[in-house]
Amino acid sequence: MRCVRALVLLFGCVACSSGPYFIGEQHGDAGPPSECDEAFAGALACSGFEASDLASEWPDQTIAMAGELERTTERAHSGEAALRASSNGPQSVAVVASEIEPVVSGTLHLRVHLYVPSGVPTETINILFIGSDPAPDPFTGLDINVEDGALQIFSPQNDPARVTGELIIPRDVWFCLRAEIAVSDDAGAVQLFVDDALALEATGLDTLPEDGVHLLRAGVDWSSGQEASFEIYIDDLVLDDAPVACATATAAATR
Repeated sequence: MRCVRALVLLFGCVACSSGPYFIGEQHGDAGPPSECDEAFAGALACSGFEASDLASEWPDQTIAMAGELERTTERAHSGEAALRASSNGPQSVAVVASEIEPVVSGTLHLRVHLYVPSGVPTETINILFIGSDPAPDPFTGLDINVEDGALQIFSPQNDPARVTGELIIPRDVWFCLRAEIAVSDDAGAVQLFVDDALALEATGLDTLPEDGVHLLRAGVDWSSGQEASFEIYIDDLVLDDAPVACATATAAATR
């Protein structure tokens, strides 16, 4: 199945940038100032998905098989819009991606607000990727999955390759997912938090690709073998080398 994923990621790109791209720059109608313009103006990556043209803010997108990807105003954690990614069959991809300057040490802090409707199963649904190239088999990096409602990390360079938490994610409400990733080739560590409650912890990991951590992907990065439909809404995404809180002074009220 990972070989199939490699082919999908290599040939399924519908809009790819040729060089590093830093989310948070102004592109077209980006709306009023947001936390990306203020609190996280210097972050490695930041997006509230407010730009009216998703491709102007996220030119690197991959949609393959039964995946769908769009900016939507149906619901948002803050502002007017969010990212909606969905799949309607196995081995599907619907993801946005951002290249960052390679990180070879220290701790990466990821914060994103998520909305997962009730009734959609989660059979190893990959929603985030942080690492190097996701296409080779095995890939190099860290998948953050949702497995039967619990968070899971998958990194084939480690043993065990999968670690699954016990905390079940909320449904039908926005919740905050935070990841703290200590970057190291032999002493790496990952902590995942749901609304600041520890959901998963793993230590003694290899979290340092040979070319550093330089790629972030968000959406449905891989629907694995799940036949049933799945969808997720993503908003207020920040990746930084400094701690990122779930709420900031510039974030608008949840709706």
